Amino acid sequence: MGAEARTLLLSRQNPDGGWGFRAGQSSWLEPTAYAALALAGSHATRRALDLLRGWQGPDGAWVTCPETRQPGWATSLVVVVKCARGEWDNGWRRALEWLVRTEARRTGTQSWLDRLLRREPVNELDASLTAWPWTPGTAAWIEPTVHAVRALELSFPKHGGERLRERIELGRRMILDRQCRDGGWNYGNKRVLGEDLESFPECTALALIGLCGGKGPEVERGIRCAMDHWRRRPRGLAQALLRVAFRMHGVAFEDRPVEVNGRTETTVLALALIGEPDGAWRLWKGEAA
Repeated sequence: MGAEARTLLLSRQNPDGGWGFRAGQSSWLEPTAYAALALAGSHATRRALDLLRGWQGPDGAWVTCPETRQPGWATSLVVVVKCARGEWDNGWRRALEWLVRTEARRTGTQSWLDRLLRREPVNELDASLTAWPWTPGTAAWIEPTVHAVRALELSFPKHGGERLRERIELGRRMILDRQCRDGGWNYGNKRVLGEDLESFPECTALALIGLCGGKGPEVERGIRCAMDHWRRRPRGLAQALLRVAFRMHGVAFEDRPVEVNGRTETTVLALALIGEPDGAWRLWKGEAA
């Protein structure tokens, strides 16, 4: 499967050096960043970074695509790629500073009237845990927070700083705070209007990726929940992400290659390759290639 995913991924690289979400589509930040990580060390990744050099905005973030000029949450993934390549350049530093500055809009605090009337809060979460949004100025979610935490952790040995350490710690605590009752995670809310929400396999895998290197009962519960999801034989994105999470945590599991073909989304192709035994999950974790 690894060879097939790699061949398909390389065949989709656009003339400009980027990737679209599907074959033949124009280049966007997210699929380009995932593909560049999956192919780390190759000429294809170098071409992708050459393209993205022109996509970095004055604020330090990489844009989702040149047409929108919207700062992209996948800036974190580009930082990860640069860390994997040892590129501690000005682009890396500017992106890192943008990530440290970026904060989600705080939600979850009840009004005085709600507290007086003892109304059930809409969402039960710790609003003091500063994390990351999909789009600047909006609420925090698991996926962008996971990617930001990984980017900051991989950058910390070269950058350092108390503010960086604080954002990493708050991000990891936010992930733990959003853990569902079943031990896994969904996109960001564990309980709404008094009702416990169930976890999703792809979100559970992402949360574990963000918590890699961590120990404790919450992480163990998350791994058990991920195993429960795995036994249900998910496919596509969920399967690809779970394989990465298990490898990053050193968990033994009955591996099943991700089925890929010409219709598979580029992000799934890339993650399927990253999750191979010799894949770039090691770089994402922070291990040497």
